Amino acid sequence: MLKHTFTKIAAAVGLVALGGTALSAAEYPEKPITLIVAYSPGGGTDTAARTVAKYVEKHLGQRLVVENKAGAGGQIGFSALAKANPDGYEIGFINVPSIQLVKQLRDNVPYEMSDFAPVANIQLDPVVVAVDAGSPYQTLAELLEAAKADPGALNIGADGPQSNNQLQLIVAEDALETDFNFVAFDGSGPAIKATLGGELAASLPSASSASSHVEAGRLRVLGVFADERSPLFPDVPTVSEAAGTEVPSVGASLRGIAAPAGIAPEHKARLEQAFADVMADPEFLAHAETAGLPLKYMDAAAFEAYLQEADAALGKYIDLMK
Repeated sequence: MLKHTFTKIAAAVGLVALGGTALSAAEYPEKPITLIVAYSPGGGTDTAARTVAKYVEKHLGQRLVVENKAGAGGQIGFSALAKANPDGYEIGFINVPSIQLVKQLRDNVPYEMSDFAPVANIQLDPVVVAVDAGSPYQTLAELLEAAKADPGALNIGADGPQSNNQLQLIVAEDALETDFNFVAFDGSGPAIKATLGGELAASLPSASSASSHVEAGRLRVLGVFADERSPLFPDVPTVSEAAGTEVPSVGASLRGIAAPAGIAPEHKARLEQAFADVMADPEFLAHAETAGLPLKYMDAAAFEAYLQEADAALGKYIDLMK
């Protein structure tokens, strides 16, 4: 009888333990979550992060607090995310191909791609060629003509060094037989500011970063690095159209959410569901369209597969970046 009673007590304790585990998982998150952005305020990734964060709260039950860790072309922020506590309270944006370019081109980078647990992709944002609204260059052809007339003299700026924007410039210079002087910034925001201040002949921000400045009449976009015209700038030709020759579009920024590897599966699943809910939220979709955010949703599995494919595909461009 004692043995029987003990068995029932043990079973009851086991059920309580299981119930406690389930309750603990269900309670996540119990406090605000830090969302690391590897670029400065005002750029495309920062804008996307702050916009998405407003809506995640509704579906996650906790705030996402954006923390900018800019510098070294994203390396500082990516490294901080890779080494963060995998308790589910520190996640971040990872940018493709920048995160992989940094890893493949530099020595002693303190992260591996295996240090990240993909959660969901949010955006696919092409690179554009932008000039100050008062610039003498009215078309991309005029800018290219000036660059060819005085190789290396025109300053053109973007995220960097060794960013997706610089990759796009190098590939374009190779295809168009031109030579600009590349100036690296900690994000699209500072590069745009330098363009507006006359320090740069042009800059290479993302389409979403340039959008509000174009609407305000401060910037003019001369070309879009994409296979098709951007819905944000339907009257602006692709760079290939404007240049009259094929220019590979390799710099578009894929922006997605990742957690540090080792995050509990149930916490990752909770995050993945919350971002899926946001990406299907009519209010968010309407806001994104108004704000000019080019969305591209992938769930965790699809995002992880894309990361692996992109990592392998970058090989043919690495020599151009060295």
